[in-house]
Amino acid sequence: MKRKQTGLTRQYGAALRKHLKQGPRASLQRAQGLGRQAMALGLETLDLARIHEQAVIKLVLPSYSPGTRDAMVRRAGTFFAEAITPIEKTHRIAREANAHLSQVNHSLRRRTVELTASNRQLKQEIVQRKSAQEALRRSEQHSRQLLEQSRRMQEQLRLLSRQLLSAQEDERKKISREL
Repeated sequence: MKRKQTGLTRQYGAALRKHLKQGPRASLQRAQGLGRQAMALGLETLDLARIHEQAVIKLVLPSYSPGTRDAMVRRAGTFFAEAITPIEKTHRIAREANAHLSQVNHSLRRRTVELTASNRQLKQEIVQRKSAQEALRRSEQHSRQLLEQSRRMQEQLRLLSRQLLSAQEDERKKISREL
C-alpha cells in the first residue's frame, strides 16, 4: 500500500509539473485519472491533499515572481480540485446511500413495532379462541349429559306411563268384575 502511494505521489508530482508548464490551456483529464487511482488505493481527500501539498512545495519555488507563483498556485488548486472530484463523488453517493439506508432502517423499525403489536394481538386472540373452544367443549359435554338425562327421564316416563295404564287397566278389570 505504501509503495503504491509513493508511486502515486511521484505520478501526481509529474502530472502537476506538466500541467503547470502547459499553463491555462492544460487538460485536467490526468488529474481525474489520478483521483480515480487514489480512490482505488483507498485514499481519502486529506491523503490526496497531503500529496498535493508536497508536490506544490517542490514545484512552486520562492525564486519565481509573486505573480507567477500566484498563477501557479491557482492552476495547482484547479488541478487538485479536479483530482478530488472522483473521491467527492463517491462521498456524495455514500451520503445519499446512507440517507436512503437511514430511511429504510426507520421504516424497518416502524414495521417491527407494528409487527410486534400485531403479534401481541394475535397471541391474545389465540388465547381468547382457545378459551372459547374450551368453553364450547365443556358446553357440548354438558349438553350431552343433559340429553342423556333427558333420554333416561323419557324412558322412566314411558315406564311410569305403562305402569299407570296397566294399573288403571287392572283397576277397571277389578271394578268390572265387581260389577
